[in-house]
Amino acid sequence: MIYLEPIHAIFEALKTSLANGTFAKLTLGKTIGKTELTNIYFRTIVDNDVLKFNVTFRYLSEEIVEIKPIEDVVMLLSQYINNPFLTVILFTTEKDILIKLNKKRIATVSEMDNTFKNADPVLLEYLKK
Repeated sequence: MIYLEPIHAIFEALKTSLANGTFAKLTLGKTIGKTELTNIYFRTIVDNDVLKFNVTFRYLSEEIVEIKPIEDVVMLLSQYINNPFLTVILFTTEKDILIKLNKKRIATVSEMDNTFKNADPVLLEYLKK
């Protein structure tokens, strides 16, 4: 897949931010055309003492929430990038990392100043154990 390298780069940054306690949120957005699915949000959740993601699929008329293992992020990003989403943003307390597809569907990875000052509270509580 053409986007595999940027997805793996953001996944490595995600794993680092989870280990360091700096993860705030991961989101897919900016859809191609008008779609029923408008966003996907990843937040941490602890399920049976295992850190996982609470994945919210936001549709025009409803939200569907699923609990997924951390390892499923690569598969989910691969599945939804360019179908229908053009951006993936990893928000951490240190920096934001963005994968953006242009009109020719070429992926660029860029870093920006952090949007969030506080890490995901569920992650912080989990790391205290």
